[in-house]
Amino acid sequence: MNVALRQTSTGNVKFIETGWSWPIFFGAGFLGLPLFFRGMALWGCVMVFLWVLQFAVPFATVANGDALGWIVDFAIFGICLYLGYKGNALTARHLIACGYDFDRPDSSEARIAAERWGL
Repeated sequence: MNVALRQTSTGNVKFIETGWSWPIFFGAGFLGLPLFFRGMALWGCVMVFLWVLQFAVPFATVANGDALGWIVDFAIFGICLYLGYKGNALTARHLIACGYDFDRPDSSEARIAAERWGL
């Protein structure tokens, strides 16, 4: 279900889904690009750090390099799962903090979205 959020000063409208975020789930592992586009720079920096670490591990002279590589891979996958589940809610909270509000605040969609997003 899509919910419209409107910025009160400019009238700009953005549509956010209330459920699973497939673009974040699949795209966050690639340099965290969807996270930066949605205004979640901290999560994007975490994903960039893990991405760099993932490619730096094979060149490290660590005795347990394979184990460290697997740990980083599982960390990336776990964070992608979490962000896929909570990504739309985090995006909506960011937009509301930036001055957006529900386009139709009295609608059932806005009520359900606020409940799911914890607003």
